[in-house]
Amino acid sequence: MPDNVDLAVAAAVVHDATTALALFDTTKVGRRDEVLVVGASGGLGVLCVQLARARAAKVVAVARGAKLARLEQFGPDALIDADQRDWLDQARAVFGGHGADVVLDNIGAPIGEAASTLLARGGRFSAHGAASGRFSGVDRQVADALDLSVTGIEAAQLAGRDRTRYIEQALREVAAGVIAPVIGQTFPLDQAGAAHAAIESRTVFGKTLITAGGGPALA
Repeated sequence: MPDNVDLAVAAAVVHDATTALALFDTTKVGRRDEVLVVGASGGLGVLCVQLARARAAKVVAVARGAKLARLEQFGPDALIDADQRDWLDQARAVFGGHGADVVLDNIGAPIGEAASTLLARGGRFSAHGAASGRFSGVDRQVADALDLSVTGIEAAQLAGRDRTRYIEQALREVAAGVIAPVIGQTFPLDQAGAAHAAIESRTVFGKTLITAGGGPALA
């Protein structure tokens, strides 16, 4: 670990940041790309917004209600409230006639599936999230007609050298100030059930940590 990275911060990125980096490599996010992050208020979503801000031309963050205000600090070009009936129209207006080059779906259907309709021709859709209960799907005929690239959770299934490489890269990005995880809430080990209940209720913001024996553990 780099000397200037706190243990709790390292615990907060060891999974989410490695996942985010793998997703960005899989979807080939570049300087000219316009990126939509769906479910931007979770631990992974926050890091996706930060990476997109550093690597892409434009980033639009989709979250719910009061969580949007907390996302402003990360500098997205637009914040969209998924609770608004016209959120798709709002997002479409931000992207203009071009559409999104990349959609990173941290939520799943139906919001993720709706977001896939914002993709530009040749766009890339990562359907890796299932917080809503199931992963998003894209109609194969639509994908073929628009030359869309669709990937799923398999892109974030890391093991062996790949996982080690992404962990090391994640810690370097933290040390350099490119990404900074938000530890939104912590729970002692004997309240692990409450931590999981909070995550499942989707009331949390950022990363949730369980502390064990004075040090952090992942949740």
